[in-house]
Amino acid sequence: MTIDGSNLSVQAIWDTIAQSKKRAEEQRRTAEAAAQAERDAIRESFKERQVQPEAMDRIAAVVRRAIENGEKRALVLQFPSEWLPDSGRGITTHDSNWHEKLEGFPKRAYDFYVKELQPRGFQLQVEIVDWPGGMPGDCGWFLTWKHPEEG
Repeated sequence: MTIDGSNLSVQAIWDTIAQSKKRAEEQRRTAEAAAQAERDAIRESFKERQVQPEAMDRIAAVVRRAIENGEKRALVLQFPSEWLPDSGRGITTHDSNWHEKLEGFPKRAYDFYVKELQPRGFQLQVEIVDWPGGMPGDCGWFLTWKHPEEG
């Protein structure tokens, strides 16, 4: 409603304000629904993802950069902990069987680690890397390496 000389009244003002609020709320809900749909699509895509044939070369590049920076571990995978079946509870409680609850791509990534990286002496360190609002955020998977004499 446009306020002009023909409808100028306090009621017209309040009606206009109410309509504006209603439109803003509808736009917010539409945007929120679109954002949720996008997050759901990304999550589904992640879940269906496969370990790529070039994974070992990519991991080697990440490890090489970490070594060049003097690090003793390299972040090789990061995703929202809410994408885990238990939302990361097994990780935060240091459950030694946390990996048994994995599904989708995280399960395939863990199986890749066990088959390809663990036999090469790497350890996998999984942790929640951020805590927005005090709640578990992203889950980070780090490859670590110890000198053979460190045991």
